[in-house]
Amino acid sequence: MIETVQPQACRPEVVLARPKPGCKVSVILLDWGVRESFHSLDYLNRQMVDRSSYELIWLEFYDRKPAKLQEAVRRNPELVDKWIVAGYGEDHVFSKHRLYNLGILAAEGDVCVICDSDAIFTPTFIEKINEAFAQGPAVIHLDEVRNNSRCNYPFNYPDAKELLGAGCINWTGKTTRGLDDSPDILHEANYGACMAARRADLTAVGGADEHLDYLGYVCGPYELTFRLVNAGLSERWLRNEYLYHTWHPNTSGINSDYHGPHDGRFISSRALTVRTDPQRVMPWVENPWVARVRQGELLALDELMVLLEEKEEPQWKVGRPAPNADDVYCVDRDFQGFNVFLYHGEWYALKPAEGDFDPKRAKGYRTLLHGESEYALQQQIAYYNQLPAGLWARLWSQPVSRLPQRIWRRLGKELARLW
Repeated sequence: MIETVQPQACRPEVVLARPKPGCKVSVILLDWGVRESFHSLDYLNRQMVDRSSYELIWLEFYDRKPAKLQEAVRRNPELVDKWIVAGYGEDHVFSKHRLYNLGILAAEGDVCVICDSDAIFTPTFIEKINEAFAQGPAVIHLDEVRNNSRCNYPFNYPDAKELLGAGCINWTGKTTRGLDDSPDILHEANYGACMAARRADLTAVGGADEHLDYLGYVCGPYELTFRLVNAGLSERWLRNEYLYHTWHPNTSGINSDYHGPHDGRFISSRALTVRTDPQRVMPWVENPWVARVRQGELLALDELMVLLEEKEEPQWKVGRPAPNADDVYCVDRDFQGFNVFLYHGEWYALKPAEGDFDPKRAKGYRTLLHGESEYALQQQIAYYNQLPAGLWARLWSQPVSRLPQRIWRRLGKELARLW
């Protein structure tokens, strides 16, 4: 009799697992086969608070243990407290959200911090995180100061203050551009750089969403933020602590990696729908092990590795991920009197009274605005809202996106006359 061998979904390995009883903060750092430098660990080991009060968790998606990291740990065995390799083959598209969940489940601290794993951290980073949560439950974000000068690549351990000078792209002199009363904090602040929340709150909302839309690099902890806010927590950005980042290849995030639907500026479309639906607290696809912990079970790290090894993810295979192309994403409610939708990468706006956008009846809406970008649609909305009362009704013949040029010219002349 020939014994059949079940294929492995992945080859997980716990490279390091140092217990951290009593630690307050768990810092979760990710790699998906891309990190060339592991300097973040050096900075995070130079904190002003006692090293026993926080732990560092390094998670790798692929079956990979970089020689540089192995050498760094050999030189300093306490550099990392937990090093977990999920062990997926290179035939899988990476899922940062799966790693977020593994980190949350492996964490021993009351607070989990998900942050950029190639950032520079100041010696007060953990101290400021502790101070923030001493003020009460919240979702805490830190923005990232970014310097695009190539003089620090390969990484050469610059001082954080040096990065505020030549090559810095988002420092105003007092804060980052995104936190300087920006009308578009969603895009100008770095929502993916650093997010912190209590571990109990993260599991209560089902952990990171593992929907196919979040495979690849268009994803981030901000989707957790949006659901935690719906669950009643406040969102706070620190103004007395920042992360710092230097240039490296693909640093812009605009690359050829697989990604799910986004708003044209690399914020996930699915995450944006959470902001428009206050009832959305749980993920579309909850991690099964987070669900068990949420329901009161305890999962040891070795048990978690067995479960990970047994769970196949055929839809994550390269060439297989296929988010539903017919999904309609509502990304803004009541923007200057319109609800805004994304469909097939195109932007649409409807009056709230007309309900949600349905592509099958697009020609039947009384007032449907359409643009190829968010900016183009916003311009149309602004133009529409400046029309004198009754003028639109006199000119209406079909949805505004299909109005003949002669009508647009007439609208322009009418507005010019009024002004």
